[in-house]
Amino acid sequence: MKALKLFAFLLVVAGAALSAKGAWIPAKAWLAGHMLDAAFSEARTVKAPQKPWRWADFRVAGELRIKGHKTHVLDRATGQALAFGAGLHEEHGFPADPVILSGHRDTHFKILETLKEGDTFQLEGLHSTRRYEVIETRIFDLREGSLQMPPKGHALLITCWPFGALAPNTPKRFLVLAAEVQPGETDATARTAGWYPPASDPAPSRMSQAFPALHPDW
Repeated sequence: MKALKLFAFLLVVAGAALSAKGAWIPAKAWLAGHMLDAAFSEARTVKAPQKPWRWADFRVAGELRIKGHKTHVLDRATGQALAFGAGLHEEHGFPADPVILSGHRDTHFKILETLKEGDTFQLEGLHSTRRYEVIETRIFDLREGSLQMPPKGHALLITCWPFGALAPNTPKRFLVLAAEVQPGETDATARTAGWYPPASDPAPSRMSQAFPALHPDW
C-alpha cells in the first residue's frame, strides 16, 4: 500500500512538473513579445534600433504587418534573432533600401504562404511607415545560383519552402517580391513589371548584384 501511495505521489509531482513546463513556454513567448514591443517603442523615440534585453545579439528596428499579423523586424538575421522575428540582411546597411527580410517558415513567416499578387503589407520603421504591394511570389532553388538584389523602393521577403515540411536545411526558398506603393498610386505592378528576372530564366546563376548565400534554416 505504501508503495502504491508513493507511486501515486510521484505521478502527481511529475504531472505538476510537466504542466509547469508546458505553461512556461507560452509565458516566455508572451514576455518576449512585450519586451520586443517595449524595445520598438523606445527605438521610435530615440530613432535608433534597441535591444529587447541586455544579452540579445540583435536590436528591434521595426514592425511588419501582413494581413493583421504583426512580426517584429530585427536589425540582423542571426539564428537568435530569427527566433523572435524577421531579420534584416545587415550587409546592406540600415536603414535598408531595398528591404530584404528573412524569417522562419513555421513561425513568423508562415503568413507568407497566404500572400498573392496584389496583396499589400505594411512596414513600420523608426522614421516612417511604408506600404508595399506584392508583385510576385515564386520558389527559388539555391543550387541554381544566387538571388538578384532588387532595386531601391522594393522589398524581398524570404523563407524556407515547402511550408509545413519537417526536414531542415532545404535548398529551396519561397520569395515574396514587392514594390513600395507611392503616395497617390493605386497599382505598383505596372511601374515595376520586369524588374526581376522571369521565373523561367534558364541561367539564374548569371544574375548580377547577388547578395551572400542564405542561411540554410530560413
